[in-house]
Amino acid sequence: MSATAAIEAARKDGGPVRRHAQFTSLFLMVLGVLGLIPGITTNYDEMGLFRSGAELFGVFTVCVLTSVLLFLYGITVLVFSGSVRQAHKSVVLHALLLIGMGIVGAGLVVNSPHRLLPTDPQSNWLYLALGVFFLVGANRSRAKEIKDNGIF
Repeated sequence: MSATAAIEAARKDGGPVRRHAQFTSLFLMVLGVLGLIPGITTNYDEMGLFRSGAELFGVFTVCVLTSVLLFLYGITVLVFSGSVRQAHKSVVLHALLLIGMGIVGAGLVVNSPHRLLPTDPQSNWLYLALGVFFLVGANRSRAKEIKDNGIF
């Protein structure tokens, strides 16, 4: 397959990298929206901008800021999924941000009165797991893109 044909095929069907970016985007946007829906989020009346007693699915502590951040992460990944390289870079960046949120929440600011995000262990593990999952997926889809289409 010529380089031009490979690029056109990747544009037409999205290619593995762009499909992974779109999945990541959709997942983050849905997670962000779910965090703001009463019923799915328990103790919704305790929802605060930074600190909160509200829990997504009764497990993960959420606040308005975390829900908005996750939604904006999803929007940003979607906006940058137009090209293969931008899609990959965007997913990697946001995966690293999620990993950073998990690490910071787990150890650095748990007892700080100035923390901005809820730092319960379940949410920290969720951020770490999502970050690693998206990072591994981004790199696997990149390898598949190179193998299938010879482009990146």
